[in-house]
Amino acid sequence: MQTGPIDNQPAPEDAPPARAPIPLPWPPIIREKAALRPWGATPADAGALASAWADPDIGRWCAVPAARGEDDAARWISGEGARRDSGLAMDLAITQPGESETVLGEVGFVVVEPQQGWAEIGFWVAPSARGEGRASSAVDAFADWVLADLPITRLFARVSKDNPASSVVAQRAHFERAGELPDGTLVWVLDRVPADETPGGTVGA
Repeated sequence: MQTGPIDNQPAPEDAPPARAPIPLPWPPIIREKAALRPWGATPADAGALASAWADPDIGRWCAVPAARGEDDAARWISGEGARRDSGLAMDLAITQPGESETVLGEVGFVVVEPQQGWAEIGFWVAPSARGEGRASSAVDAFADWVLADLPITRLFARVSKDNPASSVVAQRAHFERAGELPDGTLVWVLDRVPADETPGGTVGA
């Protein structure tokens, strides 16, 4: 239940200049099955991230670093603020609502076309948290916030044809299948709804 270029972004000094800093969501994003918070909130985060990097499925579907120890994870976490300040990328830890200490997964994006406002989303969920709808809840909530509050007009996900669980997550998060790359990778897209096309009023859900 994972996809995307998470945890393998270039250093900020390698990023193109003149990108606006990416703020953290406020108020924090909380849904029934998932809450999102910044990395580094607890000392245990580095160990949780290193464990995720070592998971065979996450290593197969996500672009994780070659160096995957706890010290490497701690260094990556310490660079999160710089990546956001550079406008390059952001990543948030997925936690259980009301239990923010335990990391269940991650969702984030990399800006790939800053002039057009396009970003690639990626996510992973730890083995113990899979099959409970947490990934769908986190991706759906995160995408809603990104497209509503940030200068991002399109989110897209690249999902291997051999990773159907991630396609299910994308579909449940209201992404639409946009096509297929020559190697069989599926592309899922979610666009910002123009203001003049947004229905008026609110409805409880």
